[in-house]
Amino acid sequence: MTQNFTLYEIYQLAGGADDEQFDTTRLPFEIIQGVRIEEVSSFLKADTFTFVEPRMGSDAARDLQQVQIALVHRYQSESGIYMNQEEEQIRTSAQLVYNLAACLRLIRPMRQSALLMQGTVRDDGTFDVLKFDHPLEFHEVPEVQKHFTLRNRDADELKRRAPEFLRAMNGPYWKFRMAAQFHELGHFQPWQAKARYILWSCAIESIYTSHHQEHMGSLVARERIKWFLGASTSIYAPGDISTLLPQPAISVGEIVNDLYKVRNFIAHGDRIPDSFFSDARRHGFNGRVPTFEVLLEAASFIVRSSLLKILRDQLLDNFADAAPAEAYFGKAGLTRSELRRRFATKP
Repeated sequence: MTQNFTLYEIYQLAGGADDEQFDTTRLPFEIIQGVRIEEVSSFLKADTFTFVEPRMGSDAARDLQQVQIALVHRYQSESGIYMNQEEEQIRTSAQLVYNLAACLRLIRPMRQSALLMQGTVRDDGTFDVLKFDHPLEFHEVPEVQKHFTLRNRDADELKRRAPEFLRAMNGPYWKFRMAAQFHELGHFQPWQAKARYILWSCAIESIYTSHHQEHMGSLVARERIKWFLGASTSIYAPGDISTLLPQPAISVGEIVNDLYKVRNFIAHGDRIPDSFFSDARRHGFNGRVPTFEVLLEAASFIVRSSLLKILRDQLLDNFADAAPAEAYFGKAGLTRSELRRRFATKP
């Protein structure tokens, strides 16, 4: 029997200047059977990635070598990782870890400088890396997430949500799955802000609208978002904004109209007005944060909070496809005709 592994980098544990420090005595921390958060730097020998340096460059080799914390799946196989009969196990392990990384990204999106690695575990416990995804140039996230690191509560939340998230991603829950996939795709668009914006807008549409006339359009989406998450809910969760900065008071209800205005500009091929780039809605460590960046932060918050609420409140069956979602929102009176009637009768 051969022990194999699949790992996916986690950016960093909370510590140092963070308000909450990760308790490293909890490592390795089990998420589901066979998958743990582990400290892996001691398992990667100093020369593990020397062979890729001539082809990929020293920076890429360094990013791979410097992985310290990761999601790790360990599993047994009858033969080596490259034997044909093991290919299905390899793919299954990779998909499992990709999905758990996507779930963690809903809970605590963080920077990324290395991705998936797979290989075998040597007799001395070190990792023999046999295949890996090409590392990214240092992957940037929306401004508010640049200081995010893994906290104890994030690991605990991942452990709680992982089983239901995996059930969703492996089952016929298409509206949930599409939203999660669009969120992942948007996360990996650090240099194309409009692409990230439209992908996260698609994720929102996947959750809150469908192709039926009564269940589509900006009015429907905006009102459903406010109803589902709460119009007064801040787009910044506690701890998102450093205590060294002014705490912005921006609610879902305040931001959702502008969110859809810019979504429509991009989707319909119109120029985004300059005010979205010149005006600011909050302050960051590098000065004023433009409205467009704040809208990206809001889109991220809405997608992540919505998907996590579906998991926490056991609402997955309502987001399998269009029919149950339409029934769910229709029961709350959130159809196009009902909303138009409601707003028409307001004094």
